[in-house]
Amino acid sequence: MEKSALIQKLNELKQKQKMIESAWKKAGNRELLQFFVEIMPKVVAAERCSIFIHDPIDDNLWVQCGTGVDERQISVPQAGSVIGRAIESRKPVFEKNMHMHMGPHDTVALKTGYVTYNALCVPVFGVTTDKVTGAIQVVNKRRADEFNEADLAVLKKLAFHIQMHIENIYLRQELSKISVEMGKKVAHLERQLIKMGGR
Repeated sequence: MEKSALIQKLNELKQKQKMIESAWKKAGNRELLQFFVEIMPKVVAAERCSIFIHDPIDDNLWVQCGTGVDERQISVPQAGSVIGRAIESRKPVFEKNMHMHMGPHDTVALKTGYVTYNALCVPVFGVTTDKVTGAIQVVNKRRADEFNEADLAVLKKLAFHIQMHIENIYLRQELSKISVEMGKKVAHLERQLIKMGGR
């Protein structure tokens, strides 16, 4: 390939990479999700609420926003976790007496210093796909031993209303991976140009 063609290809790839990165940064609405995380514990009388994003590449789940935690501060495996069960079964999961058995929640407790006793988790479905793109989890019910059907009804409504935002973030992961691949191609073309310039 001639040098002028390589330069043109390089510029095209750089432009595409900028567009992908821009779309990635705009995807989702973190402020809105954070607002729901702040009010949801009050609505269902829980101590904490977290919104998790499903990463289908490595089957991990990471927190987008949550009470007392930063984005991606918590990551749990799909296998064996309450959130993972909600995603795999595509159904809500009620869990109680979590402090009495081992699981990924113990790893989270060591990392954050926060112990989970009970939880309610609902899957979030995509708008344009039938995939489960994330989950909402509330933990440690106040004034009661466990979460109930009324709490579930509220979380299902929230899951429905935020599904487009969660799907945006879910798809953003793919954009991020594409951006990395584009970056590799740009670097390869730049190395070729340097070699051609040295001739």
